[in-house]
Amino acid sequence: MQGMRIWWDNHSLSERRLMAALGIIAVLIFMWLGVWRPINGALAEGWERQGAALDRYASVRDKVAELRKRPATRSRANRVPLDQLIGQSAAEAGFTLDRAALQGEGRMSVNIGSARVGPLLRWLSTLERASISVQTISIVPGAAEGTVAVQAVFQEVTP
Repeated sequence: MQGMRIWWDNHSLSERRLMAALGIIAVLIFMWLGVWRPINGALAEGWERQGAALDRYASVRDKVAELRKRPATRSRANRVPLDQLIGQSAAEAGFTLDRAALQGEGRMSVNIGSARVGPLLRWLSTLERASISVQTISIVPGAAEGTVAVQAVFQEVTP
């Protein structure tokens, strides 16, 4: 530190003033480029992201309100019969229905001899999204390794 003091004292008053002014300018440039601009840019980006999020939120809120105004289920005339819906969705999921029998209005019994658990659960989830609930289900290990046998009764959900 003593060496810096000697170096400073060896300069004339005008040189010291010039160096002090240059030091102040260097600090101001550092503050501008290193602190102010990054903070200002981050704040501006944050406000833009918040605006976009609010727009998405408003859009989703409007869509939810619109969906709530719609009827909960389709009319009987437009509805696919339960046996056809379950049979078609099972075929799309890769299952063979060993037995499928209607048990009255909106109720159906199904047996599947061999199914993998992952695709089976995805299929059941698809049926629930189509307003078909599982009333009873029995899942036992299947004949082949990694498979299960399923007996289930499905009920069409009515509002």
